[in-house]
Amino acid sequence: MADETLLTFNEVRKNKIKSVLLVLILAAIILLFSVAIGYFLGDVRQGLVVGAVVTAIVIPVQFITAKAAILAMTKGKKADRNNPEELRAINTVEGLAISAGLSRVPDVYIVPSDVPNAFASGMNEKTAFIGVTRGLLTMMDKQELEGVIAHEISHIVHRDIMLSQLAVAMVSIIVMLGYILSRLGFYGRRSRSNNDSEGKAGAFMLIVTLFAILVYPFSQLIANLIQLSISRKREFAADAYAVRLCGYSGGLASALEKLSGQQYSKEAVDSLGGKQMQCLYINFPLKNASSLFSTHPPIEERIRRLRNMY
Repeated sequence: MADETLLTFNEVRKNKIKSVLLVLILAAIILLFSVAIGYFLGDVRQGLVVGAVVTAIVIPVQFITAKAAILAMTKGKKADRNNPEELRAINTVEGLAISAGLSRVPDVYIVPSDVPNAFASGMNEKTAFIGVTRGLLTMMDKQELEGVIAHEISHIVHRDIMLSQLAVAMVSIIVMLGYILSRLGFYGRRSRSNNDSEGKAGAFMLIVTLFAILVYPFSQLIANLIQLSISRKREFAADAYAVRLCGYSGGLASALEKLSGQQYSKEAVDSLGGKQMQCLYINFPLKNASSLFSTHPPIEERIRRLRNMY
C-alpha cells in the first residue's frame, strides 16, 4: 500500500511536467503554422504577426468569457442556502476550501441535471467556482460527496482549470491558423498552376500547397488529442490530492464506483452542457468513445489506485 501511494504521488509530479511539455507542443504548432502562413504571404514576419494577433485576441476572450459560457451551457444556478441538499454542498465546499488553504471559498452552482457529476472552473482562487448536479447530491452520501468535491478543489489548488482553459484557447488558435493556412494553400495552388511551369519547383510547390489544404482538418485532430492528453493526466493528480485533503480514500473511491459502468446518452450529454464540457467533469463516459479520444483515464484504474491508498 505504501509503495502504491509513493508511486501515485511521484506520478503527480511527473504529470505536472508532462502538462507543461504538452502546452509547449501546442505553442510550437502555433509557431509552425504562423511561419507557414508567412511563407505563403511571402514574408515570414507577416505570418508571425498574424499568429500573434490571433493569439492576442483568442486567449483573453477565452479567459474573460469562460465562466459565463460554462454557466450558460450547463444552466447552472447559484446554490441556495435555504435548500437543505444545496446547503450540504455549500458546507462541504467551505470545509474543504479551508482545509486546502484557499484564500477564498469557491462559489457553488447547481446544474439541473439528474446525471451525477461535478466540475470546477475559474482561472484562479479568486474566480474559482464548483458546479454539482442535482443527480450527484441525490446519489452520494456525506463521505462520497466530500471525496468528489475534494477532487474538484484539487483542480483549483493545482490551477488545472487555468491550464485547461489555456489549452482550449490554444486549440482554437491552431484551428483558426490551420483554416487560414488551408485557404492560402488553396489560392496559392490556383495562382501557381497558372504561372508555374518549372517542373521540379512546380511539383514541390504542389506538395506544399496540398499539405496546407489538408492541414486544417489534421490541425483539429492533433490539437484536440493533445488537449485530451492534458485532461487525462491531471485526473490522477486530482484523485491523489483529494485523498490527502480528506485523509481517506474510501469516499472518492466509492463515489467513482457509483459512477462507473455508465455510458452517457445524447440526452445525458446535453443535460450536462454538451461534449465541450467533458474535460471539466469528474467523469464523462461517452458511448462508443475510444481510449484515444477519452478525456479521463479508465475509471477502473482510478478506483484501483484509490483503494490501494491510505
